[in-house]
Amino acid sequence: MTTLVTALVAVAGWGPAGTALTALAVLTGQLSVGWCNDAVDAARDAAAGRTAKPIVAGLVSARAVRVAAFAALAACVPLSLACGVVAGATHLAAVAAAWLYNLWLKGTAASWVPYAAGFGAVPVFMTTGTPGRALPVSLPVALPVSLPVALPAWWAVLAAALLGCAAHLANVLPDIETDVATGVRGWPQRLGPARVRVLLPLPLLAASALLVVAPPGPAGPAGWLALAGVAACAAAGLLLGRRVPVAPFAAAIGAAGIDVLLLAATPGVVTAG
Repeated sequence: MTTLVTALVAVAGWGPAGTALTALAVLTGQLSVGWCNDAVDAARDAAAGRTAKPIVAGLVSARAVRVAAFAALAACVPLSLACGVVAGATHLAAVAAAWLYNLWLKGTAASWVPYAAGFGAVPVFMTTGTPGRALPVSLPVALPVSLPVALPAWWAVLAAALLGCAAHLANVLPDIETDVATGVRGWPQRLGPARVRVLLPLPLLAASALLVVAPPGPAGPAGWLALAGVAACAAAGLLLGRRVPVAPFAAAIGAAGIDVLLLAATPGVVTAG
């Protein structure tokens, strides 16, 4: 996630300093989310025998991981706001949604919402913090800040949110049976592995189709080629999912990477309103 967002803002013209700042902000946010998840799920991971987890393996205590999660979250706040008020608030809202997933929504039918919100926030973050599209204003704080006025195209936000739903399905798929055994009843767990495998390609293809046909002007050969690449990834994940548990997740990451390249190369991502 850190790599994808950093690549997008670099293409969007943030410059070396802005790109490095974004990388740090997103990285600290992702670390806080991951460590929070490990701390919250320590008992479930132990019950499921997930010895690859550091807490279960006895390499670190749950308390240490919990402290690290809050420390990373504390660092994420100023780093995010340094990217711009609106962009920073957008990123912090996405991080908050991920924490809400860890602490509550993971076991509910709305478990997809934080993923959709988090991924959907990426185009908003990318456009509202882009240098040259912000209106300098004075606020009652010690440092000058910027009030961004650009907004992302609706189809970019929707496509990113669909990718978030796909990421949720792909990430949970290999662990559905153990999740159910330990009491986790999120959206994918309620669907079951067979339905998730069939459903997973749909948001991937829908997101890619939006990025190809929704922007102004005719779709070029590169767009159709990208859509074909995503279709190939989705098909591979569907066909290999039963024999290779990580195949759907790898396919989703591949499709997301293609969509990021497509998004970065597509004019009209930013609109005036």
